[in-house]
Amino acid sequence: MQPGGVGEPSDFPSATLFDDSIYQREALSLPESKNEDDLDQEILEEAQQLGIAVSQYLAPDPHDISTALSTFTVSSEPRSSMSVRSHESHSTGFTSDPSRNSKDQCVENHPASPSFAPPRSSISIENRGFSVDGPRPAMRHAHSSSTTSKAGSTRSLLLVSESPGLKRRRGSSLLSMFRRESQQCSSCSARVRHSHHVNPFTPRLLCGHSLTKYAIRIHVQDALERHDHAPPSCCGRPLPRPALEMALTEAELDSLAKALPLSGEAETGIHTKASEESAVEFTSQAESQSLVSPAESGPPSPSHPVKTPEECARLEKAMEDERFRALRTLQTEQLNKIVSFEARQRQALLLYYEQSRSKLSSALARNKAERTNQHAQHLEQLEEMQVAAEHDLRRAQVQENQNMATALKYMEAYCNGPNSSEHTVSEEDRKKLKRQHVVQDSLPRKHDSAINVLRSKQEKDVKVQIHNQHTELVQMDLDFEKEMEQLEMKFHKDSSKLDVLAEVRRGKAIARWDLKVEIWRRQFEKQQETCFDGSIPHPDWPATPTEEPAGDTTALAPYFQLQHHSAAAT
Repeated sequence: MQPGGVGEPSDFPSATLFDDSIYQREALSLPESKNEDDLDQEILEEAQQLGIAVSQYLAPDPHDISTALSTFTVSSEPRSSMSVRSHESHSTGFTSDPSRNSKDQCVENHPASPSFAPPRSSISIENRGFSVDGPRPAMRHAHSSSTTSKAGSTRSLLLVSESPGLKRRRGSSLLSMFRRESQQCSSCSARVRHSHHVNPFTPRLLCGHSLTKYAIRIHVQDALERHDHAPPSCCGRPLPRPALEMALTEAELDSLAKALPLSGEAETGIHTKASEESAVEFTSQAESQSLVSPAESGPPSPSHPVKTPEECARLEKAMEDERFRALRTLQTEQLNKIVSFEARQRQALLLYYEQSRSKLSSALARNKAERTNQHAQHLEQLEEMQVAAEHDLRRAQVQENQNMATALKYMEAYCNGPNSSEHTVSEEDRKKLKRQHVVQDSLPRKHDSAINVLRSKQEKDVKVQIHNQHTELVQMDLDFEKEMEQLEMKFHKDSSKLDVLAEVRRGKAIARWDLKVEIWRRQFEKQQETCFDGSIPHPDWPATPTEEPAGDTTALAPYFQLQHHSAAAT
């Protein structure tokens, strides 16, 4: 059996679907003695040897999809009992790494000022028909090339207040990020938190700030509360539409567009070339959790927002390097492997649940057929018992007729026989004889009545038996529907969980490749004694897998065989 393989399809969801070892072998092509953490550590050590400053602490965003993966349940519908305003006077307890800047930021983010309004108990804030605190939609299964789904971009922004005790955890994962110095925005609200760590889920703006989704919502709310009808902005620059799409749903964006006259840059994100680069940076950082060093790939500064032709030429020339082209080829191959592995996972999941549904349907049909046959046998047995009971009753009636006739014969002989003169026949004896004749004449009616009563009782017993059998079959249908609903809920749960897991894995893969590209950049600059600015774009994720399923070579092969078994059975 292959590593991480399974023996029976019934243990598929827990033992195979989310098994990291299968992903590491088939998608990352790692040997059995090596896992993803080892790969991350190797890249980190190589980066540190080149002087690339890599943070040793993760900066967990409260809206991280990994949080959704660890707390995902079937009934985990997004609910929020606090409004955006309710965070004004509540400390989240979520602080950055201990550093020289932590105390300053703590003072800036939580000033002891009486200007803070008391927390409100309202559910949401509505202004001009725009609801800031909107619920996040449920996650959907998606095959698109984007690693950040619509559900992921609209995840709830209120988890910070619900989990005030979150602390940073130490790890060697490639989701660590380069340290960047924070910039203070004098024009932004004091309640907006500007992160000095670059979190892959909080991309940077043109002004240099990294806004969380919660901070973006606060900017939107501040813009709605102002009377100048200015679009949401940070440091005087309108927030680009990709940034708004990270925190708002489509309905909220439409409401915002109606409430405020968004500028061309905020509305389309392509007002200028710098705006295009900003939109691209937002999309790439949010989808791939980029870890490019700020020294070479930071956001364009206000004094130098657009790359010059010379810089573009140096960048293009650098990208023609053989080592870079080989690196890019390996990256493209691995992206294709990951997409193909995800396709196999989804196909295996679908086949497993289709087989489970088919098994439930077959079991229902088989059980109903068996019970129907048993019911027919029970009815036959009941009818046989009823026939036997009627036969016994009729035989008893015949015996009663014979006994009555014999008794009447002796009474007739006693009262009216030839030897009646030998004894005295009283009037009472003659009355008894007369009553005996009356009883004999009433026997047929008595017997018919007894037969009718017996048949009525038997008919009632048959109706009760049929009713009980019908109730049993109906209950089997109800139990089947309940099992199907539970199976459907579990399928949606596993499918959504698989999407989140794929999103996390894609982000980590892109983070590794971005760091590899950064390592190549440092080595190239050192070798060529040159320097070039600008971020290096990475290839897009394939929209569809470019290779066929691995068949028997994959650990998921037992579940692809379910399709053949189903076809053979039909």
